[in-house]
Amino acid sequence: EHPSKLARTLGASYPQGAVPPPRPRRKGPAAAVVLAYLRENAEKLKAMDRGVREDEPDAVHQLRVSARRMRSAIATYLKLLDRSSADHLRSELQWAANAVGEARDIEVMRQRLEDLVAAEPDDLLLGPVAQRIEEELGARYREARTSGLAALNDQRYFRLLDALDALLASPPLTDAAQRKAGKATARLVSRDLKRLRTAVDAAQAARGHTGEGEALHEARKKAKRMRYAAEAAKTVHGKRARRLAKGAAKIQQTLGDHQDSVVTREMLRNLASTTLPEGTTAFTFGRLHAQEEQQGAADRAEFFRLWAEFQPKRLR
Repeated sequence: EHPSKLARTLGASYPQGAVPPPRPRRKGPAAAVVLAYLRENAEKLKAMDRGVREDEPDAVHQLRVSARRMRSAIATYLKLLDRSSADHLRSELQWAANAVGEARDIEVMRQRLEDLVAAEPDDLLLGPVAQRIEEELGARYREARTSGLAALNDQRYFRLLDALDALLASPPLTDAAQRKAGKATARLVSRDLKRLRTAVDAAQAARGHTGEGEALHEARKKAKRMRYAAEAAKTVHGKRARRLAKGAAKIQQTLGDHQDSVVTREMLRNLASTTLPEGTTAFTFGRLHAQEEQQGAADRAEFFRLWAEFQPKRLR
């Protein structure tokens, strides 16, 4: 049913039926803002499709980011779109991002662990530590890559492309979508900023206590959502929206590094607790775990410093 769809996607061409949305303007319809952002990222997703299939560097990451940007923007600007259509598209974009993204996550962890091992003095590497890591994560990566490629060849993925085409060709807009873009987007982005503030307050309250990790993870998700909301609004809010997006991106990156450290520590614990090859002890894995604990603490401190420096201002 979809050979032509695949050919079109691999060719990175835009669907014939889609009509480019009007250029976003402050006094123009709010719909133009979200549609322009969705169109931009739909094109990026399709452009990255070939790269993922051919295992090009960073292609999986870029495809997943495009899917996440669209999903997040739909959540922020949900009042402008038909709820049932928007919710379905968000769900499918999440599925696609997760399906292709697992291999990327494993790849990042493998590189992180390889760097840690490479920095260790030879006399503290007890046994074939690097080999043990490669055996575990190499197998996981190959399995995840196979699964991700299967998802890209699944009818569900092609139905997602169809749904994106349909939304852009004939947007299911609400009455709110016709409101002036400047005021409407400022209000919606401000709601995401409020959500971020609430999440950061919770993280500050949990600092040094049980639940801090989960609170930081929640703050990261809220920072990511606000970043993408502000990115979409740059077309009508200019520098102020760019500053919001830039500040949120720094926070997201730092908390993302922290989350990577949390996941890496869990992997090191698992490696140390499983049956190890002859000549290998848990000693080196314990050292690496301690280094990741230090890195996680540094990331947490950097996050709170960035937030104090950020001082975000609402759009107007």
